[in-house]
Amino acid sequence: MSLYIFDLDGVIYRGEKLLPGVKEALSFLKGREEEICFLSNNSTLSRFGYLKRLTRLGIKTHLDNLFPSSYLTAIYFTQNGEKKKSKVLVVGEEGLFEELREAKIKITSNTEDVDYVVVGMDRKFNFEKLCLAHKAILKGAKFIATNIDLTFPVEEGTLPGAGAIVKAIEASTGKSPLLLGKPDIFGIDTVMKKKGYSPQNTILIGDRLETDILAGKRAEATTILVLSGITKKEDLKKAPPSLQPNYIISSLKELPSLCLSIH
Repeated sequence: MSLYIFDLDGVIYRGEKLLPGVKEALSFLKGREEEICFLSNNSTLSRFGYLKRLTRLGIKTHLDNLFPSSYLTAIYFTQNGEKKKSKVLVVGEEGLFEELREAKIKITSNTEDVDYVVVGMDRKFNFEKLCLAHKAILKGAKFIATNIDLTFPVEEGTLPGAGAIVKAIEASTGKSPLLLGKPDIFGIDTVMKKKGYSPQNTILIGDRLETDILAGKRAEATTILVLSGITKKEDLKKAPPSLQPNYIISSLKELPSLCLSIH
């Protein structure tokens, strides 16, 4: 058995549209009794939110197979007794708040009393939120980013991502964040540990060279790039060897035949 870790945006769906070959690929892997998990940099939804979204799109999975960066953030704070007592200022959406509340992490908007500023995707980001994060970080709060994706794919084209918000806070404070999402290996390591797999039998499937593929390579897992999201063929030609995936497919329609050829 192998562990297959899928990104979500650009691999499983774009916006509310399921991508071609997804159901067939997942069904094929389930038929072979492979382990399937989902690891997303997108912190806008909690595990519960992603479970609802995938169910709505006709994808059956379980809560313990979902690892969005909102949940990874909660894990970061709960894996250490001292960190669990932290007071956290959040720039983000309901999914991030939900996971931190579920983990019983104290959330505050008082900039005088903040241990960490956690920044994720926030479609209601404004100058007031920028000021709060700015003040708290300059007063000594540690700066954490759920991810630094500058864009994310929707049905037609892309939208600005959490990375654009992180950059604004970085620029105003002169501070760089601790990153929890890909290309950091915190997420992929968490999935492998929780599921009991080694890098040798882990396959990461994603649509971004600089996050998914780089994280997979850093973790020494097998990497498969799907050209259904952000990365295009022309990007591959310009990419350095450190970002080149082990395998490339145009969509998940091609995954079953690829799996048969590599196993």
